[in-house]
Amino acid sequence: MVIRSTSFTLRASAPTPVKGECATLDTPAPATIAFVLQTFKAEKQDTDTCEDQAQLLCSNDMTGLGGDFVSASYTAQRFIDPVTGGIVFTSTEIRREVIIEEDEVPGAANL
Repeated sequence: MVIRSTSFTLRASAPTPVKGECATLDTPAPATIAFVLQTFKAEKQDTDTCEDQAQLLCSNDMTGLGGDFVSASYTAQRFIDPVTGGIVFTSTEIRREVIIEEDEVPGAANL
């Protein structure tokens, strides 16, 4: 059984200082009072995890050769599939990120 998890990452520039006045001094003076983080779009990435994978990805499934996967990891189990007689793997396969709008990220509108 394949379990798919999805992660979201907001793309952002460096924090930008907000100019204000330092109110703790006797005579107010210019100071940085806060920082604003400017975001632009977001990344959505799917990871598939499976405990009974029977087939590995091919090299041309990876992004370097035109595929959709950026990473894949496999660990052979200590048993053989009784039906096929093949090796069974635990796998983690990570797909290439997709650029999406910020409002498509669950909960981002509340930030």
